[in-house]
Amino acid sequence: MKLILLSLILYFCSRPAWSRSHHHSLDTDPVKSFKVLMPGVRPPTDDYYMCTSVPVPAPEEDLYIVQFNPLAKAKTAHHMLLYGCEEPGSEKETWECGVTCRGAPKIMYAWAKNAAATHIPKDVGFRIGKDSGIKYLVLQIHYAKRIPESAEKDYSGLSLDITEHQRKYLGGILLMLATHIQIPPHQTKVHADISCRYTGETDLYPFAYRTHAHELAFVITGYHHDDSGYHLLGKGNPQWPQAFYPMNETHRIKPKDNLVGRCTYNSESRDKTTFVGPTHTDEMCNFYMMYYTDARYGKAFHRCFGNNEPNLVASLPPGSDTPLPPNPLLDAIAHGHHHGSSMAGGHDQEEQNWTPMKKILDKEEHPQNVYGGSEDVNAEPEPDKTAGEEEKESPVGGSEENPATPGCSTKHGCKVTQFGLKSPNNPKPKTDLNKESSGLPDGLSLHVVKNWPKLNNLQLGQIAGIATDSKGNVHIFHRGTRTWDSGSFSVVTNEFNPDLIREGPIQAPTLLTFDQDGKIIKQWGEKMFYMPHGLTIDHDDNIWVTDVAMHQVFKFNASSGKKLKVFGEQFKPGQDLAHFCKPTDVAVLRSGEFYVADGYCNHRIMKFSKDWKVVKVWGNVSKRKGTDGYPLPTDFYVPHGLALAEDKKILCVADRENGRIQCFDLDGNFKYQAHPREFGKTLYAVTYSPHNGGLLYAVNNADPGDNIVSQGFTLSIDTGLLLDTWKPSSQGFGRPHDLAVSPDGKSVYVVEIGPNKVTKFTSSFNEGIHQTVKKGMIIHKPDDAVDVIQKDEHTAPETHLSDSATPIVVGVMLIVPVVVVIIVSVVLKLKRSGKCLGNRRLSYNDSRFNLGNFFNKHKGFKQLYTDEMEHLNSEDSDIEEFDVVETRKT
Repeated sequence: MKLILLSLILYFCSRPAWSRSHHHSLDTDPVKSFKVLMPGVRPPTDDYYMCTSVPVPAPEEDLYIVQFNPLAKAKTAHHMLLYGCEEPGSEKETWECGVTCRGAPKIMYAWAKNAAATHIPKDVGFRIGKDSGIKYLVLQIHYAKRIPESAEKDYSGLSLDITEHQRKYLGGILLMLATHIQIPPHQTKVHADISCRYTGETDLYPFAYRTHAHELAFVITGYHHDDSGYHLLGKGNPQWPQAFYPMNETHRIKPKDNLVGRCTYNSESRDKTTFVGPTHTDEMCNFYMMYYTDARYGKAFHRCFGNNEPNLVASLPPGSDTPLPPNPLLDAIAHGHHHGSSMAGGHDQEEQNWTPMKKILDKEEHPQNVYGGSEDVNAEPEPDKTAGEEEKESPVGGSEENPATPGCSTKHGCKVTQFGLKSPNNPKPKTDLNKESSGLPDGLSLHVVKNWPKLNNLQLGQIAGIATDSKGNVHIFHRGTRTWDSGSFSVVTNEFNPDLIREGPIQAPTLLTFDQDGKIIKQWGEKMFYMPHGLTIDHDDNIWVTDVAMHQVFKFNASSGKKLKVFGEQFKPGQDLAHFCKPTDVAVLRSGEFYVADGYCNHRIMKFSKDWKVVKVWGNVSKRKGTDGYPLPTDFYVPHGLALAEDKKILCVADRENGRIQCFDLDGNFKYQAHPREFGKTLYAVTYSPHNGGLLYAVNNADPGDNIVSQGFTLSIDTGLLLDTWKPSSQGFGRPHDLAVSPDGKSVYVVEIGPNKVTKFTSSFNEGIHQTVKKGMIIHKPDDAVDVIQKDEHTAPETHLSDSATPIVVGVMLIVPVVVVIIVSVVLKLKRSGKCLGNRRLSYNDSRFNLGNFFNKHKGFKQLYTDEMEHLNSEDSDIEEFDVVETRKT
């Protein structure tokens, strides 16, 4: 008997310490209350992001959250997010939120502006514990204002209703988020757009939506787009209570359907440009959808980051940016002025004052002219939705065809060198490259080739790499349905997300080959790669690629596709000579020796022998600066691309986050660097053509704050002089990532990771004529042009002769003018700057935003955007892309 009593005592003592059982208002299953609260804190500064974590009450059991009850007030908490994590971002009781979770965070709930509680439909639950990947709940609160020592500590948070009873449908959140926001001052209407294709494997049925922005946004709209057109998911004013509002009509979002969103801002009150960022004076653009899906195969979180399908944005229905009618009631609630409207904010306060928010969320006061959720303003509410189907961090919604709508009794029972310098012959910024002459001789300027390539119905993912072979065929390396975002890598270990590893490699062919006319001639590389990045083709047409998720470099035979060699340990990043950490690019010598840019973490260049042994390593990241204000030579901040000029015995590196090109001899000794101000703050890729005396082509990836566009550049490899800039239109590129030049030097190809496309440029030069002209042009610099190259003072300049035969008579006739030009150039240079260059590039304040880790306030170093959008780490960080190397554009 004693043994039995002891067993019973141990059993009940081991049960979760939840509060007494009660019944969920929508269900007969017993539920228990579980609180996630700040443990009494005082944020020390304004705009402070604080996190705390609690373990799931029974981590070895399947549990389901069936209701979220906010315990906070807007006067204290600007907004609040709940994340599900395998492990919290810190072992401390509270910490400043740079990292919310170790691994990929899953947004479960969001709250702001005194929004009321969220109720979930019958048979729907948000799964935690056991095999859900959620063993901890992390609460993040943005405190707009510090709490002084004289004030009471804060205990804001949430009360969750949890049940052990399995639910028929899995609840989840879909977040749509704009990654690029630039709002000029004194404007009445400015847009930030979102678009992407839904790549999940199960249908989603959205039932509620929420909008989030800061002070300037006045309307946010979300759409579902399929073969039948656009369907309004929700339309909200982010200045009103940021609850999850119920949708009047259910929708069915199927795999390969599209999602489109738009935020509209008014900046008449601002005197400066506003960008995306974490503080209340920055801006954001988020549209959340709360959905249910198949409990067996569905996922609890999806994301849609950036404007990946701009053609859909261009065709948005009228009214997407039309504000909702005024609503003094909601204005008052949002600012806490309505009687009884401020939600309970203490640790001991559980009752929610539902007046007047309950009426609105019950739709007693919720026609479409109050808060938009459907085109049909007369639509009846779903029978099974309860009063406050609001505040949850999810973006997408349901469908008219809804065979599995929770609570529907019939099939259709629910409505459902170094300085900023002028370019030759270009003292003013160009506005039309097709009309205004560049510094290049006639025939060398680049022009867009329309309707290239011919994709037909082929869908491209983020295109990370491009190269050309000896026949002039064009090869691209893309990511299919996979995208690099804030959840792809651990910001602590740089390891690839285990959930994505379990999903397996990209199923679609990742390597595509086009002929010079743009016709696809080969597809391969399916089920091989996890996160494609760099692509190189050597002199034997072997194909070399890098996979940043696998942390490896591969060599393939081009004709057979057979894997010839691999270096690095799969999924294991490292700093030693046997490992890479997110390698970005490869360059191969004819001897078989090769170079690897070990880019995102180690910031180094590695040279290998032909038998794959490390010969030399150089490069690091540091705070050291030269007299020009730039990091010292051989210091890198993400070496992102390589260009090998073997005829010049030069290797050039696109030093991405330092916004420059660094060039070295083949043994890694520094020769010179180039960074004209036209580059802006980042320089993503560089490639080389031996024609016309040797030309470098490069692309940047401009941030909104640079006040420049993303464009291409043509430079002389001998002098570093910027000869020309080029772009597909006056707006420039979207997010260019890599480029390649054809073997004959006449065509240049640029790939982007948003929108995902390839652009071909071509010139009409005649090699036999323009090589001589080219050399003369480089020597005869205009009087107002200054060297953009910084030479190693211990390295003598090299002279390279043209390969083409020049008649002796012409050569003799050129000797005298060449000598005169040299003398005049030297005199002018000395006259302008004395014994050395005195010009310096203008310094920039780094205003770049990393939504993959944007809340992390790093000291000393700027936040690194991985080109692929670690623009973002959900709402608490912004990309490859937003992943310090997370956000911005990889």
